[in-house]
Amino acid sequence: MWEILEIEKTKNSASIKSAYTKKRGIVAAQDAKMLSTAYEFALRHAKIAGSTDSWKEELLLELAFIRYWKKQAAATSQNPENGAGNIGEAVNDDSISGALQQKSPVYEDFYLQMRKIYDNFFVRRELINWQGLVQQSAFRDSYKASVEPAVRDFLLSHRNMPSFVWNLFNDEYNWCDKIDALIESNPEFARCLLIETCPRWPLDYSFVKRENVFDYEKYIACRGLTREAALENSVEQVRANFDSSIDIYTNDPNLYEVVADFYSSQPPFNKYGEFGPEFLHALNKLIKMHFNDSKYIRERAEYYKRCEYFEEARDDYETAMKLNPEELRLPYEIADTFYLQNLTGSAKPYLKYIKKIYQKTQSALEKQMGTAQDRERISAIIDSNDLVIGEVFDKLK
Repeated sequence: MWEILEIEKTKNSASIKSAYTKKRGIVAAQDAKMLSTAYEFALRHAKIAGSTDSWKEELLLELAFIRYWKKQAAATSQNPENGAGNIGEAVNDDSISGALQQKSPVYEDFYLQMRKIYDNFFVRRELINWQGLVQQSAFRDSYKASVEPAVRDFLLSHRNMPSFVWNLFNDEYNWCDKIDALIESNPEFARCLLIETCPRWPLDYSFVKRENVFDYEKYIACRGLTREAALENSVEQVRANFDSSIDIYTNDPNLYEVVADFYSSQPPFNKYGEFGPEFLHALNKLIKMHFNDSKYIRERAEYYKRCEYFEEARDDYETAMKLNPEELRLPYEIADTFYLQNLTGSAKPYLKYIKKIYQKTQSALEKQMGTAQDRERISAIIDSNDLVIGEVFDKLK
């Protein structure tokens, strides 16, 4: 994507937009789609928050774009055999099972031990059972290196696996430390490794109870594919797998968090237009599940505001104000909805309210800075309030 945009890798959205605007006017018509896709992927890259493991999310995004580019290039040359596989493409378990018969007894024995744990879901989701497998003396002292192919094959063909299993074996074999070599030698395994060890949107397995009667294996597969598509910036695949997931089960907060967070990072057309219903559905579910958390109430308020449902937006901003009275951006957003309707008289009381409580609010927040653990969050609110008061003065002139 960086070569297409003709810029160095960056987290600066303004630089990305500038490069895209510069090239958009001169690019050939047949290359316009590739340029716009490179732009969308680069913007998504810019929004990835930096952390110890954020390189995994960044690399997944770059690899996904490369696969997209190869697929488009193959389609252009009318030779689709050269294209990469679709996002979420599964490894054929039957082919691995057939190959199992040709492997060494050590390979076969360990593969079957893993299968025994996996086949009972309630055994599979307990870390201690997998720890027992790698702590056995035979694994430690005799054939740890010999069974690595069995471990890789098994993990690839049994994807309904808690991420801690991948992390457990990654600790044993240090796969992430040699990710570049793995991408060259075993790209599908490298991709799955990055997906399963990426800390973004961790999936919880505790929602499955013994009395559940729905097809939770199929649901877990669909939910996992939804997360994969989100990590790889495939909006269409997020929609398809989200729809498949909620057709099976509707009360797993993990799923809605993936979808809501992913859509919130998308351009306005995706977020509020074509994929708006999915975004709103996820927000509605999360608000019911986390009624004391204003995050998704504010997201929904912004959704309503952008769609010009101003009454609904104000209701949500009012609710968020009750939960976070120190955030002056909230009453300002209410005032802004009135301005958008040319109702200046209704907007001014909110602006005057902000002006009245600004100094007291900032002083209280500054006192919290000395004792609170989440100093970054409080500092961000203080900075936001400073911006808001400037906008209030401009409006009241």
